[in-house]
Amino acid sequence: MQEPGWVNAHLTEILARGQQPAMKLEIEVGAGNWVDLSALAGKHYVEAVSVSLGGAAMTPNPQAGTWSATLANEGSIFHPDHPTSGYDAYCVAGRKVRITIGAKYAGVNRWQRLIGHMEEPTFSAPDFKVNISGSDYMKYLADAQFQELDATYSNYWGASLPYTSWPSDGVMATEIYTENDAMNTAIEVGGIGTWTTSGCAFAHMVPGGAPSVNVGRVSNTVTDPCYVRNTDVGAGAVGTQYRLKFYHHWFTGDGTKAISLRIYQTLGLIKTIAYFPINAWTEETVYFTAIDNTAIQLYLYVDLDIDDLRIDHISIRAYTPPAERFYQLPGASNGPYHVMLDDDGAGAVKVEQGEEDEGWYHEESTKRVFFDRNKVVAERANAVEVFYFTDTDPEDAVARILYFAKVPHPVTGLPYVDEAAAKLAMDNDDPGFAIEKVWFKAGTTFLSAIRMLCERCNYRFWFKYNGQPAFKSAPAPGAPVFKFTSAGHIASARTYQDQNEIKNRVIIKGIKQAEPINREESVPSELVGEASDAGSIAAYGERTMTITNHLFQTQAAINAMCVILRDLYMTPEWYCDLVVPFNPVPLELGDNIQWEERLAHGLDWTQTGIIRDIKITNFTTTYRVVKT
Repeated sequence: MQEPGWVNAHLTEILARGQQPAMKLEIEVGAGNWVDLSALAGKHYVEAVSVSLGGAAMTPNPQAGTWSATLANEGSIFHPDHPTSGYDAYCVAGRKVRITIGAKYAGVNRWQRLIGHMEEPTFSAPDFKVNISGSDYMKYLADAQFQELDATYSNYWGASLPYTSWPSDGVMATEIYTENDAMNTAIEVGGIGTWTTSGCAFAHMVPGGAPSVNVGRVSNTVTDPCYVRNTDVGAGAVGTQYRLKFYHHWFTGDGTKAISLRIYQTLGLIKTIAYFPINAWTEETVYFTAIDNTAIQLYLYVDLDIDDLRIDHISIRAYTPPAERFYQLPGASNGPYHVMLDDDGAGAVKVEQGEEDEGWYHEESTKRVFFDRNKVVAERANAVEVFYFTDTDPEDAVARILYFAKVPHPVTGLPYVDEAAAKLAMDNDDPGFAIEKVWFKAGTTFLSAIRMLCERCNYRFWFKYNGQPAFKSAPAPGAPVFKFTSAGHIASARTYQDQNEIKNRVIIKGIKQAEPINREESVPSELVGEASDAGSIAAYGERTMTITNHLFQTQAAINAMCVILRDLYMTPEWYCDLVVPFNPVPLELGDNIQWEERLAHGLDWTQTGIIRDIKITNFTTTYRVVKT
């Protein structure tokens, strides 16, 4: 509405003066340069105009404003092949259009009713006409789609964090035993010479076919116990788990004899493991947890009469068991959307959720993400990026969509510079709640996304006469913003019922949650709610409304909305079509109005209602009103 009080006060005077309705159809032929086709070069080329206004319709489905017009194409001046007219490029697809129509009074030059775009024009002969049509700014939302992993059209609301990847074997960081081979005194400082013996000999040798060039040889075991030891293979960190690997090979002697590996720290013995060497190089793996922060000590005890035992490739690294290899999301996270991995430096790739041996899982209770234990992953800094949901206000989601769609600002005519600017420009009601997980599938149009947001809130979205976006709660009965104070203001009134809108059984299917949350379990499949009215079903038959919308994410929200929609649609409404031979005020869908209806001679009855549809043909306006 533009100044309803002013117009209401002067309507009688406008009518009394017999003011003629007037209309402008303008096109933008340059940035901010508007040309009126109704008065182009002193001529009126517009023969007919029809406008169907968008606005707060009966359902949450956004309703676009549409328009059409017929132009007299005298001398084919608008034809694209005209060689000299100068107007041959005026009627082309994509050109911005605005339509102003109504009564003129006291210098107020009618009411702008729509701003939008021209679609493909049609030129006809021999009648020399141009038929043009289009829609309001809703076209921006209908033409754009979300793209996954595309910052320009990002299809989820939240944040992301990088993580250093856990390698598949759980071994990270540096080697604790810094001399990995450590069996060559000549080559490796701190090698075999750092080991001491008791009751045996320990020497370096270079055998063929060993795991590495340099191995250590235990021989001449003559006392009991016999051992080789290193009392400082590297400092341990209390509570840290380690993985020890080494190779052994028995060459000569009694094959029934055993060796025993013992691991100590200052506080005492950590682990003891016995082995029976065979006549082949054998790899052994031991896991242990440090009990203090002192040096790790290795003792290799051998039985008597082992004449030739060889060891090689001792390695000690910090180790993380599979259950502890996870990526911790922050407290603000409402769960991951997708996970990217670049563990080879070749570029990040998307990892699918729940894919056996290859996918990732999410543990909702702990906010942890982890890969399948069989997935091969290398350690690499910032190799994992987890994109996760955060609480999002519905109006913020709408604002981002407007920004992404490059919708023009209603004042500047330029695209919004950011989401904040789009939100500031909106006529917005605050729904008063946030949605935990907002996302839309790749390929979803922005218009469909707006519809889903409106469904979730029982809101309405439209563009006003000047292109201002509106995101408002569903219209409800209230004080009229305009009053037709005499039955004579209305050319005709047609009252009727419409049973096509009856919905007496409402089903809402919310978010699907059949997603694996860890390796063993998943949560129930889908949230579903229902509300119905037996009386309405008995009277009109069962009429079901089914909504599938993953933005419903709690059972309470689904149940509440089912009841709201059932109560709204279960009874047929009484409608009245009001035909007014002028456009006295810029009323909009959702406005409450009052009018006088003549039921009989001398009986004028005051009616109230909510405007549900507005159509303007030339200068005649038809309001479809649901009575309240």
